[in-house]
Amino acid sequence: MQMTTDLRSRSRRLVFALAALLLSSAYPVDAVQAQAKIVEGFVSHGALQWPEYIATEFGWFKENGVEVDMLVVGAGAAQQVAAGALNLGYSGFPDFIRATSAGAPVKIVINAIGAPPYAVYSKPAIKKISDLKGKVASIGGSKDITLIYMEAFLAGGGLKPKDLDFVYAKATQDRFAALVSGGVDAAILYPPATFRAGAQGFTYLGDIEPYLKDFPFTVWAVNTDWAAKNRPALLAYIKAYGRAVRWLYDPSNKEKAVDILVKYSRQDRKDSADTYDYFVTKLKAFSADGLISESTYKKMTDGLISLEDMKPPVPPMSKFFDPSFVQEAWKLRQ
Repeated sequence: MQMTTDLRSRSRRLVFALAALLLSSAYPVDAVQAQAKIVEGFVSHGALQWPEYIATEFGWFKENGVEVDMLVVGAGAAQQVAAGALNLGYSGFPDFIRATSAGAPVKIVINAIGAPPYAVYSKPAIKKISDLKGKVASIGGSKDITLIYMEAFLAGGGLKPKDLDFVYAKATQDRFAALVSGGVDAAILYPPATFRAGAQGFTYLGDIEPYLKDFPFTVWAVNTDWAAKNRPALLAYIKAYGRAVRWLYDPSNKEKAVDILVKYSRQDRKDSADTYDYFVTKLKAFSADGLISESTYKKMTDGLISLEDMKPPVPPMSKFFDPSFVQEAWKLRQ
């Protein structure tokens, strides 16, 4: 009788052990460990953060074991990444290259927007680019990437930046507000402000992209000290981010993508749908692989030289960009 009881007890323990083994196979260890927290910062809410909104909405960050705090930090992303207040920062690439050049522990890890998603709008009396001579235009800053964009755009009308006066506002909403109030004659804008400017009768002078092709806009950069200690978390983040970009490019997901943008950025649904058509369908603005080619890097550094932020000889791309995170995360994608 005792032997039968022992056999039954051993059988139960064996069943439980097999069940535990099966469960551990079905649910990898990294999926059930405590969530790693990542703090990211960007200029303002809007379409540029679409991939993060998607990954958050579908739980893909949490599925990969990371919890993401999204913070609006205005123009301060590079400084806060350098100081360690942010793990990840999002801004125009010149901000992070300047920080790295100054010795800060900062490196770009994702090429986010690979085409300039901007257009220039002006007061109705201004009809063409050359009419901007002697006028006041709003751009992102005296050392901002939008100055590089405007330089190429103005050249299309035979002008140089010195032919205009510039005022500065980092967020496109603020530049649009300056145009509406009459405080400036023209502004460089991205959706949905571009749609609103057209609807209110401002002159569409043209997109930036035809004048400056294959030129990045925004990138993600990390604090390298944090990244060295938290590589699995960063890989998990990039894996979810890339999954969201791929999902966004599927035309069958447009309506849901618009719903998500409306929910997280709180912008008008029609503006959001138009933004999808412009950003995703027309420009294909979101980088599909997150990488920067050598030819693109040359264009970037040429732009920095024009801003007097860099002098030849140009350092190798590896000083500013670490592609290993994207390359490894893309291999891990499902």
